[in-house]
Amino acid sequence: MTNGSDEVRNEDGELISPEAEGAGEGEGVALPAAAEAEKLMKELMQALAQKTQEAADANEKYLRTYADFDNYRKRMQRDLADFRLYANEQFAQELLPVVDHLGLALKHAGEADENVQGLRQGVELVFKQLRDTLEKFGIKPFVAWGEPFDPVKHDAIMQVDRDDVPPNMVVQVLQEGYLYHDKVLRHAKVGVSKMP
Repeated sequence: MTNGSDEVRNEDGELISPEAEGAGEGEGVALPAAAEAEKLMKELMQALAQKTQEAADANEKYLRTYADFDNYRKRMQRDLADFRLYANEQFAQELLPVVDHLGLALKHAGEADENVQGLRQGVELVFKQLRDTLEKFGIKPFVAWGEPFDPVKHDAIMQVDRDDVPPNMVVQVLQEGYLYHDKVLRHAKVGVSKMP
């Protein structure tokens, strides 16, 4: 196609010189279309490399988000299990004074005369049933007497002069301590030995 002058345009609208138009294809003349194709190929390769990097970044971000979510899910399951395990802690703390008072009633009933033996036996049964129920839910007393003083489990209320036991041993229990599963629900109030 010509525009009135010696210029010739190909199908793509590119200018072709009259010499290149007449030249044969086997003569090794570089066509502008080949240069354009090479340039386009370079741009496409760069775009592909960029999109590949973006996909890798997005995949890494996805993996991090998935790991965070998985950690969150595991933490929530652990927290829920702990909540279920210790859900009755406040209720148990409120019941402990009742257990203490029943124990004191039994202690004083043992000092009373024969007339109150029936009452004493009834209180013993109620006391035993209450402690069994508490144990069923993971609430149980722990032994403090004769143990070395442990501030995690014991509250030292007083010191007792004793030369027959080593210092810092629990020699008197003023109030029993309780565990709720593996956690200290209430510290034992104790007297601790010291050298006279």
